[in-house]
Amino acid sequence: MINKLKSHYLKLGPRTFVIATVLALLTLDIINSLYLRLYWTQKKLSMVIVERLAHGQGLEIGQLSHQTILEVQGMVNNAFFFFLFIVIINNLFFYFFYLRKKLWAQGYVLFYTVSNSILAVTFLIKGPILGLPWFIYNLATMFIYIYLYMGVKTLKFETTDAIPGHEKTEQ
Repeated sequence: MINKLKSHYLKLGPRTFVIATVLALLTLDIINSLYLRLYWTQKKLSMVIVERLAHGQGLEIGQLSHQTILEVQGMVNNAFFFFLFIVIINNLFFYFFYLRKKLWAQGYVLFYTVSNSILAVTFLIKGPILGLPWFIYNLATMFIYIYLYMGVKTLKFETTDAIPGHEKTEQ
């Protein structure tokens, strides 16, 4: 089984596989961010947070001026959108070094693909609570993340500068 997998991924070519993996992951990151941003704005989650903040301070939302609500809501929106931006920048950092054949970056890609496939499964188990398109998207991405994980794992030494048996010596 492992030899079949390895021959499949080697047919693609290790360098081509790495580039395709990075492009696929970046595309999925952007789609995930866009969907989360759309969901955030459609469900007006920033207003929910503003109401909880006001309640936590012992205030009713009606006691706040419209301008105050808009300012806090804008700050909450910007914080969430900035968080999404930081996640993409963080991932770009690791993708860049994965392209440069760094074993530690490959470890991140392995962790990222397996954790995202598990996350996709949890979305499937919970059902289409975020809508049918999100459910179908997660069904598809689950298989994409698993495929990428298996390829990264199988081509460990072909896609990094690591020497078999000396993985821990790379700096």
